[in-house]
Amino acid sequence: MKSAPAIRQARIAIASNAGGSGKTTMTIHLAYGLGVRGYTVTIVELDHNGSLCTLAGLEPASPDHSVAVVFKRNFKGDYPLVPVWSNYLSTVTALQGGKPLEDSINDIYNSARKYQILQDALEDFPLTSDVVLFDTPASLEPMGPVALAACTHVLAPIKPEYKDTGSFADLLDWYYEKVRELRLKPQPKLLGFAPSRVAVDKAVHRNILGIRRKGEVSLKVLEEDTLPYQIQQLGVQCFQPIRECDYYLWASGVGLPLQLYRPGCAFSQDFDPIVDCIVNLITKK
Repeated sequence: MKSAPAIRQARIAIASNAGGSGKTTMTIHLAYGLGVRGYTVTIVELDHNGSLCTLAGLEPASPDHSVAVVFKRNFKGDYPLVPVWSNYLSTVTALQGGKPLEDSINDIYNSARKYQILQDALEDFPLTSDVVLFDTPASLEPMGPVALAACTHVLAPIKPEYKDTGSFADLLDWYYEKVRELRLKPQPKLLGFAPSRVAVDKAVHRNILGIRRKGEVSLKVLEEDTLPYQIQQLGVQCFQPIRECDYYLWASGVGLPLQLYRPGCAFSQDFDPIVDCIVNLITKK
């Protein structure tokens, strides 16, 4: 049930400049978390790998029934939306990407507006969903700027490993550079970073986040050495860790979010603070 009606739409780019950070996993679990509360959600898959098929239990989309149609010059607003988890709820739809997106790169670069082509489509033919989630690929070019231009907020999953944590500053630099280059007004806001795929049994993950096995603050690690502290010092929110568990693999094998595959599982509750934040975005007066 809705805690309050949505009074505005949020379009959120789930973005990262590192592969394996859990972007699609985060996308589908946020979609379900919002949808089960009664808010309508559309997932826009901008990744040609087509991970959404597996994780959401969808059939691969043909070119004419994928997001690729949005990048065509003759697009007139007929979004080929498909229902997701329709046996359980009616609030989540998807605009699939996958292999058809490979040909869209030429459409984007040949367009006079290039990176703003999706933004223009959504302005001319708005989606009616309360929340739109853009699932982006690890390679930021060209779909990263396309999503950035079309979104209202950016959410960045980040894996607590040294090769990934060192890149969060690079992602921020990319964000500010593209906002300036594309002259985005209003400027999309940074919703925050979300440590993801956190294995609490790994000391390196715990040390980077400054936590103990049960999630409490570790007194053995200096706060200023932790990833959340460094993110917050830049004026950006850092959400609580999204813990890794084998249940996610099993759930993806049947195309379900963890909330449906294993109801009541504590791991799926890790997404609740982000869902609460998004609900606040779309309902707060």
